[in-house]
Amino acid sequence: MKHIFTLLLLGVSFNTMANTELEQQVAALLQQKAYADAKAILAPKVNSKTKDAFLLASLGRSELALGDVEQAEKLLARAVKAKADNAEYQFWYGRASCDAAQQASMLSALGLAKRCAKAFEQAHQLAPENAEYLQALAKYYAQAPGVAGGDKTKAMELTKTLQQLAPVKGQLLELELLLQQDQTEAAEALLAQAPALQSRPEPYFLQGLKRAQSRDYQGAMQQFALASEQDAADIDAERSRLMALYQLGRATVLAKAEHQQGINALQRFLADDNTPAEFTDWAQFRLAQLYLATEQRPAAEALLKPLQDSTKDNNLKTEIKKIL
Repeated sequence: MKHIFTLLLLGVSFNTMANTELEQQVAALLQQKAYADAKAILAPKVNSKTKDAFLLASLGRSELALGDVEQAEKLLARAVKAKADNAEYQFWYGRASCDAAQQASMLSALGLAKRCAKAFEQAHQLAPENAEYLQALAKYYAQAPGVAGGDKTKAMELTKTLQQLAPVKGQLLELELLLQQDQTEAAEALLAQAPALQSRPEPYFLQGLKRAQSRDYQGAMQQFALASEQDAADIDAERSRLMALYQLGRATVLAKAEHQQGINALQRFLADDNTPAEFTDWAQFRLAQLYLATEQRPAAEALLKPLQDSTKDNNLKTEIKKIL
């Protein structure tokens, strides 16, 4: 009997060691953004009966980074069900739900958006000192419509808390809110008082979005171009710099002007190693539109035909059919 207990204990020890090694390996791959490699390791270990929150969450994060938003949302939903008190899993579930809401039909989008808000709220409650989770929640309140829980008053309150944890993040979010509310003078005053913001891409990117919403595409293109030229000091800055390239390309399509500038921007966007996977399909579509506008139909079709088969975005499929 003693030997049996010894073997059982050894078995537990070996399993624990194996799990620790796996977790370390996967964590390293995620940190290196080697999402395809992480998926290759994790996918064989996950099935419909899996309840291991780490496996589910890690595979969900990999799928999200690789652009399969729907699958990512399902996996991360299972992860938070298995371990609801993990702030990191809640945060990533919120990210996946928000991204899924952007691609969903109107009927499904509201439910996904509400799940996103709840997950971000949970992440913040579980780890109130984490600036990334607080930023995600504040951004949700700032950007979501009221019917989905958006609340600009709450968002502005959270920017003050965020500025205590991460001054630059908080100031950028305050700038975004001021621009949304057309408080131009207050936005300019904030920028003047915050030198650290002036060399970052985000302020120019936000101003570009504002002008694009007003259909001032020429002004938007100037701001997006400025954003794309700034140094990226961190992940947030890098994302804004890249998204400025995408939005610059999109703006040239809508403006029906400066097509070569748009082509160059989208080619840079798609060629970058850090390009957000969830935007690559639309970037290829916009690039194809610009190829058509410059009488390069073979190049456009070379993008659109494979994209029509590979994309899981029904709205994009519809747009491609209009062209081919």
